[in-house]
Amino acid sequence: MTKRLLISLIILLVTLSACGGNTTNNSPAVNQTNPIEWDRDPKTIVFRADVSGGNDDPFYALSEVPVCTIYGDNHIVWINELGVNNIQVLEDRISDDAVREFVSYVALNKQLYNYSAKADTVPLSDPKPVVETLTLFVNKVNHKTDAFGGWDYDYYLDIVTHCQRVSTSPVIYVPTGAWISARTIPYDSQAARQPWDAKANNLSLKDLAASGQPKWITDRNVGVFWNMFLTSPKNIQYIEDNVEYNVAVQVPNITRDSPPAP
Repeated sequence: MTKRLLISLIILLVTLSACGGNTTNNSPAVNQTNPIEWDRDPKTIVFRADVSGGNDDPFYALSEVPVCTIYGDNHIVWINELGVNNIQVLEDRISDDAVREFVSYVALNKQLYNYSAKADTVPLSDPKPVVETLTLFVNKVNHKTDAFGGWDYDYYLDIVTHCQRVSTSPVIYVPTGAWISARTIPYDSQAARQPWDAKANNLSLKDLAASGQPKWITDRNVGVFWNMFLTSPKNIQYIEDNVEYNVAVQVPNITRDSPPAP
């Protein structure tokens, strides 16, 4: 073999190796050359890992915090499950480079755009299946996929773990204001119970339930209800004047679908 032929073969092998190392990416928004940009509005969801479906009561879902969310202002919020009825909500502000690195990981390494959302195309069942979902909104393309889109077993967990590790200085989130909703419910002997004194707490669950509307609060009750949410079963019953109530806590840019602060 001549030296010139040997060099040509080496160049060909290097070229083929480089091409083979790039998994096909059908991304409409992110590729190896496109700059990664996003809407900087604090309410914009740039990325979210969440869980939907199941037969959970929609009222309970009002208080839920998605598994991991990155907002347009680089605010990242995620949950840390410490045990049964024991969770932390953590937050941080991350750099643009951290956001772009994570988006590149999701879009290029994990090939997110190659998976679609197909949960709505499968037959319904009872109970409804619990479905893991992933949403990415960058470069003006909002892409959603779910566990019926063809992921392998560890796909969702890998991305969630990566999201939760983006932060370098996490802190425990403590709300200063929240929307509180209440509803009257039948007595349930199996549910946890918490006495509620309307006068002492300066908040009547009876009046709140009768209004049918959430109420924005900023007093000590924010911490009380938030702590109960973090450490109690979702169906806990508050007892006011021998009547049972459920309470939901919604915090803007923390819980899933909270109204904005007034």
